[in-house]
Amino acid sequence: MAVNCVTNGRRNRFLATAASAALVLSAGLAGAQVIPEEIETGDASLFSSRVLTTGLDNPWAMRWGPDDMIWLTERTSGEVTRVDPANGAQQVLLALDDVYTGPQHEGLLGLALHPELMQGTGNDYVYIGYTVNDGTAEEPDPSAQIVRYTYDDDLQQLVEPTILIEGLPAWNDHNAGRVVFGPDGKIYYSIGEQGANFGRNQRRPNLAQVLPTAEEVENENWRTYSGKILRLDPDGSIPEDNPEIDGVRSHIYSYGHRNPQGLSFGPDGRLYEAEHGPASDDELNLIQAGGNYGWPRVAGNIDDKAYIYINWSEAPEDVSLNADPVPDSVPQFPESEFEGDMVAPLATFWTVEDDYPIGEICGYICDPTIAPSSLFYYDAGEDGIAEWDNSVLLPTLKHGTLYVQELSEDGTAAEGDPVAWLSTQNRYRDVILGPDNRTVFIATDAFGSAAQKFGEGLNTSVLHNPGAILMFTYGEEGEGLGFADGPETVQEARAGDGASADAPQEWEDPETGKAGEGEGPETAASVTEDSNIDDVAALGGPKYAETCAMCHGPSGNGGAGAVLAENENLADAGFVADVLVHGYGYMPAFGDQLGDNDIAEITTYIRNSWGNDFGVLTTEQVKDAR
Repeated sequence: MAVNCVTNGRRNRFLATAASAALVLSAGLAGAQVIPEEIETGDASLFSSRVLTTGLDNPWAMRWGPDDMIWLTERTSGEVTRVDPANGAQQVLLALDDVYTGPQHEGLLGLALHPELMQGTGNDYVYIGYTVNDGTAEEPDPSAQIVRYTYDDDLQQLVEPTILIEGLPAWNDHNAGRVVFGPDGKIYYSIGEQGANFGRNQRRPNLAQVLPTAEEVENENWRTYSGKILRLDPDGSIPEDNPEIDGVRSHIYSYGHRNPQGLSFGPDGRLYEAEHGPASDDELNLIQAGGNYGWPRVAGNIDDKAYIYINWSEAPEDVSLNADPVPDSVPQFPESEFEGDMVAPLATFWTVEDDYPIGEICGYICDPTIAPSSLFYYDAGEDGIAEWDNSVLLPTLKHGTLYVQELSEDGTAAEGDPVAWLSTQNRYRDVILGPDNRTVFIATDAFGSAAQKFGEGLNTSVLHNPGAILMFTYGEEGEGLGFADGPETVQEARAGDGASADAPQEWEDPETGKAGEGEGPETAASVTEDSNIDDVAALGGPKYAETCAMCHGPSGNGGAGAVLAENENLADAGFVADVLVHGYGYMPAFGDQLGDNDIAEITTYIRNSWGNDFGVLTTEQVKDAR
């Protein structure tokens, strides 16, 4: 089971492998991503489209290789794979045996190719970043490392692993993990704040503003590297020209980041970064050496709009994480109280006022964020995509849309709002351009929730091209394939029918992952032995889709999590309740996130679906498991 990775709270909570062989790109549909303002939609007829390859285990990073192949990492299988851009044929170059894979952000992540790879200089190096488990299966203790491999052309494999740096912070959320080889010959690596201070990690201290001491650096203690962008020499050491921040030189190049999943270099060595905001204020940043980007004290700009930092790690133990209003005993900091020097973002997606209906339209999918999963600076040159010239491309998880954000002529500012292109019902994870500068390749997640593009709903867990690479070619006819509708505003969404009855509903408080108090009779009634199984399962189904399907599959067929279909272990009600409350192996505990009724409803749904027939699991049995 997994808590959604890009959720955050309402204003009062802030204050308080088979895939379709054809690419589905239909026009004239009712469903669309919801955004707070109207933006332009690009002309999809300028592109042809097709599915290049399928069956990938959550591709994370793509690079164009010197062999004119696509090199990529598969997060959940731990494989580095090469894909032929002509026919989609796949070849595994490396299969890790020590990768730690979890439901959302753990696994094999970043990938960088040495600029002289396969050029005969001896620098046939490939750099990867991934998580390992320093604990046990029952009590995981993940960390991250960057490892250099050598490409052996005779074996067609990656060999001779050399760990450049290990013991980097990692956890069950927001590990970021982008690896980029800079034009200065340095390696850049992004680390998120591991989801600290929200959701299932609400009481974990957020270290994005915390910097290392000289003693910690000397002892190679990297605990404060959370929420940072690192700059490393190719051997993993600290570059002599790295910024000295608060009197200490370390690998840290910039800090105050939330979940920086996008890194891309533009002209003159400019480093652009994209990161996830909480429930608003995804950011596009221009990274400065030693720069502070504000998180968690600031989301987006210092404007006191729809965000206040509540430090739950210093809250008294007896304070409920669902307390509303948040008591004065919990430290709270408006953005305007931030006294440090902060680098303002080039753009936010989007900043909204305090009264914006966060969480109230269709849950986090309809909140004013786009979840930028990567970043690609694009220069059209003479023969490229003229409409995208001097822009950054932002693939998005929630919207299955490629946002194209134009930059100023000197590249130091964003010009206007982004334009939405190539929208499908998928979760876009990474984007690259082929050497012709006209062919666009987009990798998709294998599972998760996204904006619904078919029917009348607004959110869904049904992805049309899971675990695939989609190929869009500029200047070719689209062969009759259209694209999904562009974004619609909040007003348009609310004027419609909203989320469909059979689509996953947002039933939990997005800030805590717990059911909100007083949300209605569905969450108030206890599940008893006399409860009607079908009625209880009907309540648990949408909650399973939002919370569990990401790992266990929408049909209980497994993936990152165990197979639940026809699983005899589900017959033991006490065991099932204990697993949900306290966790088991790689599965995290949900007792601090879900109410007793919610767990009872979800497990009743699981225990009576996909060939299972084991009856209700009662609210009292959940209480007994605590």
